[in-house]
Amino acid sequence: MTPRSLSRFGGALLVVGLVASAFFVLQLVSDQPREPAPPGNGGVVQLRHDGLTISTTAVRQDADCSANDATGADIPLEVPSRPELITGGTTKRKYHVIAHSVVAVPPQAVTVTCTNAGDTIAYFVGDRAARAAIFRLPLLVQAAGLFGVGTLIAVTLIAVELIRRRRARS
Repeated sequence: MTPRSLSRFGGALLVVGLVASAFFVLQLVSDQPREPAPPGNGGVVQLRHDGLTISTTAVRQDADCSANDATGADIPLEVPSRPELITGGTTKRKYHVIAHSVVAVPPQAVTVTCTNAGDTIAYFVGDRAARAAIFRLPLLVQAAGLFGVGTLIAVTLIAVELIRRRRARS
């Protein structure tokens, strides 16, 4: 390869790395769980992603919740082992998680009901907002790795070309 082509190849690798990294970052952003929504008539909510999270805006609610999938089968729920807080996307409203689905519930219409000491409470339902789902570590690793390797190779090729030019002048 001629020195000029090394520089062009390095620049092309840098651009390819940036485009591929941008793709992974867009995947990461588009997969964010949406803000929890109040259930519709009869407590029905449509899930977009696997999993189910039930939350409320009131702190320390000790609610008894139940959920059923589209076929009417019970969805096992668990109370988080420690307090969890979700911040709503556009509203910046804070939601305190009171239950998660134990198993990954596929996207579908689910029916949820919650009571607190016999009274119905205001609750919200959304996709499972587990930390792993929010940060999508594999996508971050892929984006950073691809960008890092592409940049390293591009910088190396450009440096080799510059060194060759200096040696050719001397």
